[in-house]
Parts: sequence; C-alpha cells; structure tokens
Amino acid sequence: MDGYDAKVRRVLRRSYELDHGHYAIGIEVLPYKLAGVVVTSEGVVTARSRTDLSDMEPEAVVERAAALIRSLADSKLGRSFPRNRVCVGVQVGGPVDADTGLVRHLVNGPDDHGKEKPPPYEWVEFPLGPRLRAATGWDTVVENDAHAFAAYEQTLGAGRHADTFAVVLVRDGVGAGMVVRRERLSVPMEFGHLRVWPQGRVCDCGMRGCIESQVGNRALTGAIKDLTGRELDGLEAAVDLADGDDPHALAAVAAFRKAGTSVARGLAHLLTLFGPSHVVLYAADSLLISGRGHRAANAFLSAVGTYRSYAFHDNRDCHLVTKPLVADRGAHGAALIALQHCFGVRLPPH
Repeated sequence: MDGYDAKVRRVLRRSYELDHGHYAIGIEVLPYKLAGVVVTSEGVVTARSRTDLSDMEPEAVVERAAALIRSLADSKLGRSFPRNRVCVGVQVGGPVDADTGLVRHLVNGPDDHGKEKPPPYEWVEFPLGPRLRAATGWDTVVENDAHAFAAYEQTLGAGRHADTFAVVLVRDGVGAGMVVRRERLSVPMEFGHLRVWPQGRVCDCGMRGCIESQVGNRALTGAIKDLTGRELDGLEAAVDLADGDDPHALAAVAAFRKAGTSVARGLAHLLTLFGPSHVVLYAADSLLISGRGHRAANAFLSAVGTYRSYAFHDNRDCHLVTKPLVADRGAHGAALIALQHCFGVRLPPH
C-alpha cells in the first residue's frame, strides 16, 4: 500500500506541476555540441538531451538549438502546454550582455577531437537571445557559462553553506562567477584576463601574462610547446606527457604548476575584493584526480592551494572545493537564471 500511495502522490504532484508550475529549458552551447535540460520551478531537472553540431556558425547554432528546445518542450510538457509558463536560458563560454541577450565575443579553436579537428569559429556581437526568441516564441535569457555554474552552486551547491562564494571554471579558457551576500553578480568579470605574470606569455586577447595565457586547454598545450618544442593535441595529451616517462615530462609538470599558480594568483584578487568563504573550482578530471602517478594534477592542485598566500592577510579564511565538469550543469544553471528573470522564481539553497 505504501508503494501505491507513493505512486499516487507522484502522479498528483506531476499533475499539479503541469497545471500550475513554470518551467525553464536550459541550453549549454559547447564547441560543436549542445546540451539541454527541462527544469521545474522547484529547480529539478525532469528531462535532458544532447546533440552534436557539424557547424558552429551562429545562425546554424540558433536553428539547432531551437529544434532542441522545441523537442524537449514537446516531449516533456506536451504541445498544448501554455507557452506563457515556459522560458529559455542559454549559457555560452564568452562575454555576453545579459540585458539584451547579445553574445559579445565567442571564439574557440577546438583541440580535443584528435586528428579530426573541426574548424575554429568566432562570433562577434551576435544577438543570440533575440534570435532564439524569434525562433521559439519563448522569452530567452543568455548568460556567461561561469555565471550559470554560479547560479547552480547558489541553489544546489556552495550556497547551502556560504552567502558569499566564487566559482572558477577551467575549460578551453578560464572564467569566474561571484555570489555576494546571496546575490549573484551578473557582470563581465573577465577573470581569465587578470594579469598575473607581468612578463608572461602573450594571451589570445593580445595582453601579456593573463591567467588564460597559462591556463585552459589551449594555453597549457601552448605553454608546454614553448618549453619543449612538442606539438600536443589537447589537454589529455599534455597530462599524459607530464605523467609519463618522456624526457620532457618535468617541463610539462612545470607548466601545470605554473597554471595552478596562475589560478591561485587570480583567486587572491577575488579574496581581496569580495572575501568569499568558499571557492568552487570546476575543471577536467585529469586536473583534479591527484595521487601516485598523477604528476600533472598533483602539480596543478598543489599550486592552486597556495592562493591564500597571495591574498590580503585579513581575507584568507576561504575554503577551496574542487568539482569535475559535469554534463548539463551549465544548462541547469542557465535554466535557474531564466526562472528568476522571467518568472521571479528565487529558489532557496536546497
């Protein structure tokens, strides 16, 4: 009987949600991939889907993203579900104007596809939000990926323990989001372009010594090439070099150590400016799984762990939490932002 009652309660709750709730569809734009989720007004993911892209031209991405949005809505909510109770949140790995849905700049030269590398791409001043709104009919919010991860952490992660915390996201580049006194700062922080090595490598942005000149998939392989002359195909090849018996292994380890120090120096700026009690660092498993035989991760993490030594002495009581990159987390965070923006849904930390 207990099992039957639980099933009835689930059916009734589902019926109530469909009759009264709001939903957001979150989309994560990745290099040659899209990830999508459907999220309830309680912040729960009820459906997810992923699709590969053959073309990263912005209009092609709009077409495929709109198709994914419609597919998720139709399969989970039904074609007759009231459109005024659905909204869309999209996250991209570059600076955006969240007020207008404009992607300021999105650039990537994918390096994780082996010998079948797709071509690089670049978006400049592209109105992604308005284009998706026109294609789907739903209000659409566009946010930076690090801010989407911060929104996720605010509700389902660090926000359960901290009112003020930072999220740092290491992918092809490096981004950061801040929550200060329970308010997410939706501002273009450009954490990856803090200058932490005055005489360092030239960054993709043209400045010298940025965090992103040493950290991220492209920068790490470039830094190792500077030290060894070796052309490496992506982050995992760099990790394999550092962890192996190659004569250039020690030089590769030094590059991972300098990458960690770059992040540490950047974190010190956040500590000094905002005084967060926690920092959540998202990165690939190969940068976070330490221990015997994992020289790249050991060097990176031990260097990141020095962040307090670079901060103003009154703002060094901060805990570092590391988390692996999880599929759909950015999409989930983007959906949570859309729920707040479109319907005023402010979810408390779970």
